[in-house]
Amino acid sequence: VPNDEYLAWCLTRPGVSHSFEVDGYRTHYLEWAGPANAPSIVLVHGFMGHAHWWDFVAPALAENYRIIALDLSGMGDSSHRDEYSLDKYVAQIAATIRHTSKEPVNLVGHSFGGRCSILTAFKHSDLLKRLIVVDSAVSFPNPDRKRFFNREPGKEKKRYASLDAGKARFRLVPDETGTHPLVLDHIASHSLKKEGDAYEWKFDAAVTNSGPKPAVNDANAIPLLQVPMDFVCGQFSKIATPEHALQVAAAIKDGRAPIVIPAGFHHLPIGQPLALVSVLRALLA
Repeated sequence: VPNDEYLAWCLTRPGVSHSFEVDGYRTHYLEWAGPANAPSIVLVHGFMGHAHWWDFVAPALAENYRIIALDLSGMGDSSHRDEYSLDKYVAQIAATIRHTSKEPVNLVGHSFGGRCSILTAFKHSDLLKRLIVVDSAVSFPNPDRKRFFNREPGKEKKRYASLDAGKARFRLVPDETGTHPLVLDHIASHSLKKEGDAYEWKFDAAVTNSGPKPAVNDANAIPLLQVPMDFVCGQFSKIATPEHALQVAAAIKDGRAPIVIPAGFHHLPIGQPLALVSVLRALLA
């Protein structure tokens, strides 16, 4: 678990906010410049998350790399869209890589961002050097898989009288113990925005609607990848269970898996940032 000194050190090294437009939609991203001419790592957050989920990982990685952490459409500070789909997220990640780098990058995706990253590697192998997937539920056929995000279509987002009232309602999905309170507070603060006289969650409620499926799903794409893929997971993850991690490992033709972070749960970028930094540094060295 990260200590207070490490967390304070990270907060003194925030990412610089940038945005660009493609097809009329704005993509927001954070950049940690790193050393001159450093290779790039692009970080993709999980479902209904945002770029600031990497704020306790990126500063340490930026000692050796240039770091780009984007907000997926309809989440964080990127534009909301008329429709959401895995293909559109893949196009957004590819556009971000092209916008920020002239060379192939290392792509790291957590959870839902890992699934998007697998499909990006499948469709745009020329843009990547290496893919690292962190605790994702790859879509192998599994009738028993528990769904953690269920939202009634058209349901209004809650509004809160103050930022503190909104932050008090912030929850991890799935819930887990061990995340430092300062980290949770930081993530919650960046998950809300002022709208008129109240605060509401930044994500677009429509992101939970099922969009069109890609022609090749992430599970089928893994054995076909032209770039190396490593799979990292938490020992006690409810998403990438030991059985699931072994299933992913069996599908990978070039890479290392499963790499298990001891005592880690699903939300490794905020629950075990130091351990995750160590693993990513080792895999990319």
